[in-house]
Amino acid sequence: MSLSIGLGRLSGLSLPRLPEISIRIPNPFASKPSSSSKPSSSSSQIQSQESGPSLRERLEEYLSNRPIEESFFIDNGILKAAPKQRVSPQKRKQKLYGPGSKQLKFLHHLNRCPSCGHFKRAHTLCMHCVSQIQRVWRRDLHAKESKETYEQKLDEIDRRILYPGKVESEYEKKLKQKSEYVDHRSRTLPVEKKDK
Repeated sequence: MSLSIGLGRLSGLSLPRLPEISIRIPNPFASKPSSSSKPSSSSSQIQSQESGPSLRERLEEYLSNRPIEESFFIDNGILKAAPKQRVSPQKRKQKLYGPGSKQLKFLHHLNRCPSCGHFKRAHTLCMHCVSQIQRVWRRDLHAKESKETYEQKLDEIDRRILYPGKVESEYEKKLKQKSEYVDHRSRTLPVEKKDK
C-alpha cells in the first residue's frame, strides 16, 4: 500500500526525457540503403536484385576485406595442455614418497584384533579375518557349483563327443594366472606380547 501511494506522488513530478538511443550494426550482406523511406514495389525490388551484385559476390568481397583477428590463445601465455601418456610408476612413486606433506603418513591408530590377534586399524574390520571369511565363502560356493553339475556315466569316447571341453584362448589363460600380475594385500602381522 505504501509503495502505491509513493508512486502516486511521483506521477505529478516532471522528469526530463532522455533521447532514444539507437545502435546500428552494419550488415555486410545488405544492399545499399535507398534514399527514399517509402517501400518500393515488387517490380523495382526485382530490378535492383538483378542489377546489384549477387549474394555470393558480396560474401566473397566481405571475406576478402575483413580484418584478420589473431586468435586469443596465440602469444598470451595460456597453454591448453593435456597429458599425452599415462603417468609412469616412477613419477607416481615420486609423488607418493615426495617431500613435505606429500609423504606417506605413519599410522598411529593401530589396534589389536580381538578375534585373531593381528594388527588392524582402529574402528575398521580386521583384514586377516575378512580374508578368512572370503576364503570360506569361496570354498562353499565352489562346493555348491560342483554338486550342481551332472554328467552321465559314459565310456571315454562318448564322453569326448558329448562333452568336448572348452578351448581356452590366450587371454583366458592369462586371466587364470592372476597371482603373477595382481598385487595382493600383504597379510597383517600378529601382535607380539611385550615382556614386562
